[in-house]
Amino acid sequence: MITEIIVLGRGGQGAVTGAQIIAEAAYLSKEYSDVASSPTFGTERRGSPVYAYTRIADEKIWTRQQIEAPDIVVVLDETILTKPFIQSIKPNGYFILNTDKCAAEVIELYGLSEDKNIAVSNVTHICIENNFIVDGQPMVNTPILGVFAKVLDTISFDNIKKAIISRIGDKKADKNIEIAKIAAGMVDIRRGGIQ
Repeated sequence: MITEIIVLGRGGQGAVTGAQIIAEAAYLSKEYSDVASSPTFGTERRGSPVYAYTRIADEKIWTRQQIEAPDIVVVLDETILTKPFIQSIKPNGYFILNTDKCAAEVIELYGLSEDKNIAVSNVTHICIENNFIVDGQPMVNTPILGVFAKVLDTISFDNIKKAIISRIGDKKADKNIEIAKIAAGMVDIRRGGIQ
């Protein structure tokens, strides 16, 4: 079975790196025998919407096309969301969102059906509080992966941690992992739209 994931953010937020870390963590988990990750950019400039696609599977992945109906969506910046994009999440899929809203507010605001799993965390605020700022903006991509590991049973936080270290190196990894743990501990989860 192939699980399709979209990481959505703005240029400079690290959506592509986040998607690559998910792929590596999935491979490390031994639950998945193949992974693939690729980005799609709009206009190539900082602040533009960036979609990064990751597929994880217990079988060979042959397709490399864009994902139209994801199983999981990880959103780094709520301001670029559209209702049609949210509605494209498969039934029983996961919607992981960096927001200052609680899960109930997100369900109502975006008209989410009861067959969606929602996890929200105010990762931007956590980054600001902990001075996790890069080039003048909160670096939310690795912290939200703590939330990802919390809601997805098959990819552990330990494997997210290993993939972060592998991707960005030992020296930078400590702060990334620390903030990801904080974000994982401050998440509001509604499975199937119900707490």
